[in-house]
Amino acid sequence: MHVVVVEDEPMIRLGLTRMVERYGAGKLRVTAFANGEEAAAFVRDTPPDLVLTDIRMPRMDGLELCRIISETRPSVKTVVISGYGEFAYAQKCLTYGVKEYLLKPVTPGELYSVLDRVLKPVRAEAPSISEYEQWLDALEEAVWSADPDAAAACWTEGKDRYFEEHASPERLSAAVNDVLRLLVKRLNARDVFLFPEPPERRSFPARQEALTFLEEEIFKLSGLLQTYRGGNLKNVWEEAKAYIDQHLATDISLEEVAGKVGLAPAYFSHLFKKTANETFVQYRIRKRMEMAKRLLEIPHYKVIDVSLAVGYQSYPHFSILFKKAVGCSPSEYRQSIGIK
Repeated sequence: MHVVVVEDEPMIRLGLTRMVERYGAGKLRVTAFANGEEAAAFVRDTPPDLVLTDIRMPRMDGLELCRIISETRPSVKTVVISGYGEFAYAQKCLTYGVKEYLLKPVTPGELYSVLDRVLKPVRAEAPSISEYEQWLDALEEAVWSADPDAAAACWTEGKDRYFEEHASPERLSAAVNDVLRLLVKRLNARDVFLFPEPPERRSFPARQEALTFLEEEIFKLSGLLQTYRGGNLKNVWEEAKAYIDQHLATDISLEEVAGKVGLAPAYFSHLFKKTANETFVQYRIRKRMEMAKRLLEIPHYKVIDVSLAVGYQSYPHFSILFKKAVGCSPSEYRQSIGIK
């Protein structure tokens, strides 16, 4: 197969050329041009399989080049590369049959994914981008939950599906590096703990070495989470419950409890509901009503004192919540157990 790279910046042109060459592992011929005018003349005479072109160039830009290719060599596939401010301009290329659109700076993983879609025949069993995103979501959640069994199951499910056995070492290395960097980026975006950036992009001569590296790094992240949290999630949950139960009479907030166990409020709220099958507020009300029932069973306790003891300054508010939880008012509850 033959790929033409068109880019006016010498260093970017050299980088793209080398990435395409590494992707092809010696099976792709690459020709590079500094402007669209030279590339258009070449394509007319020697049509390649793919043209990879920058959008803004002197003498002839990528838009005009794509128009000429679509009119003179419609069988030639085109992929456009542009900067952040050029998206609307690049969209015009879609009318000229452009297959893909890449945003600068282009990483090997992004480029290789595009080359896969453009140069290789589509396989019915190939995973879609949405499936890949779902797998990354599941892997992130498994790591964040510090659940080694879930992480292992997710890794086993994805390693053969998303890291092809016959992929070139360069493409496989790029995929491994990109998954690790994306995983760390997602975890850091939760803004709870700061995970160290992955090591420099590595190259792996063999598939097994690449997969072993990524698997080890994934479980290192899970281990770091347990260290940051001072143990496992069960301990965090038990510590949170104990703190709430000890402060039922005070108006503690979710943010306060989250701070005590060292978690961000948003994640603590998610963890709480997932573990307790009820929200923080629902749990606190339930525990307060359980405590109120015990105090109401003590004859010398006044109902108003019970309200204050379980954290409610307003007796009417306490009475409404109690009736909703128990099915009767505090006074009716006392009468039901023979206390007047």
